[in-house]
Amino acid sequence: MKTILIAHNYSVVSFSAMSYHLAHHLADLGHQVIFISHQPYFLKKEYKVIGKGRIVLCSWPSNKRPTSAEAFFWYTRLHLKYKPNVIIGHFVGSNISIVVSKLLSLGRVKTFEYYHTLREQILADLKKVSIKQKLLFFRKKMFYKFLCDVVVCPSELAKTNLKVHNNLIKGIVLLNPMVDRFNNNKVIEKNTIVISYLGRIDPSKGVVDLINAFIAYKEKFASSRIVLKIAGTGNQVVNIIELIKDKPEIHYLGGIEYLDVDDYLKASHYTIIPSKFDNLPTVGLESMMNKTPILISNSTGLSSYLTEGKDCFKFNPTFEDMIALFEKVEGNFHKYEKMAHCARKTFEEQFNMETYCRNFNTLICNL
Repeated sequence: MKTILIAHNYSVVSFSAMSYHLAHHLADLGHQVIFISHQPYFLKKEYKVIGKGRIVLCSWPSNKRPTSAEAFFWYTRLHLKYKPNVIIGHFVGSNISIVVSKLLSLGRVKTFEYYHTLREQILADLKKVSIKQKLLFFRKKMFYKFLCDVVVCPSELAKTNLKVHNNLIKGIVLLNPMVDRFNNNKVIEKNTIVISYLGRIDPSKGVVDLINAFIAYKEKFASSRIVLKIAGTGNQVVNIIELIKDKPEIHYLGGIEYLDVDDYLKASHYTIIPSKFDNLPTVGLESMMNKTPILISNSTGLSSYLTEGKDCFKFNPTFEDMIALFEKVEGNFHKYEKMAHCARKTFEEQFNMETYCRNFNTLICNL
């Protein structure tokens, strides 16, 4: 059996849960899993016996981003003690863990790095691309090329993005899963069609364009039953507050606690994802889990795994297409119940945790 190190969050909250459950799955099969958790933060090591194996829980030497010399030397000692065979990295925690383990093992350790964010999404949310940012992109490209055996892509779009911007074909598509928290107590306002947005309110997410299109649609169809709800925080909050002033059919709720996400999505007929660029948005999985069909931009990686008119309505994230989308929703609302059922079925078939864990274990064993 192997010693496998995972650098992520040891949490069942949102998509971090995939690493939590993967750790338990691998330990249950007999592997030793070293889990470096950024959040929650562990002041001292904890040991969990799981099935035939165990999990060693620890955190970086401080709860800040692990980029310091202290974190580098701390991880060096950790590697020399446990000598992991496999590294699975997410975000900044993967940098030190993969670099140090590759060097100290003379290249023998097998490394998996996640490609969470599309390059275009990063660029869209930046005010300008500085020389520093260009150097960071180049550094990441070299990191992928020389130190990562596999780049895990949550969608086919991410795999293509990796090839286009980094000239690499080592991406392997493995869909992100979501813990199934479903309970069938969906209660929605009557006499309205509730469309909800949940997520960051930044340029790449297309929320301002969504609101402008919705306002134009309501001006064109004054008797429309659609109500738009927006939840989240980000750089464009001030913009949307100004836009929706004196617009009673648009409700901005601010940021909501993660414990309230399921209730928010269940109180919606549809969840809308108007992103200009996005990988596999977590809110889409949470929406389908809660039996809420999706209105999804074709510019997301998730749209490739859904079927138009069955579990979603697809659109291009343009002003004209979003106006047409609202008209399509209202004209096909008689399909809502069937679409809700199909959305739930799509979640169960493609984004369940058990399949993800089995597939990742197969990747590890075959590498």
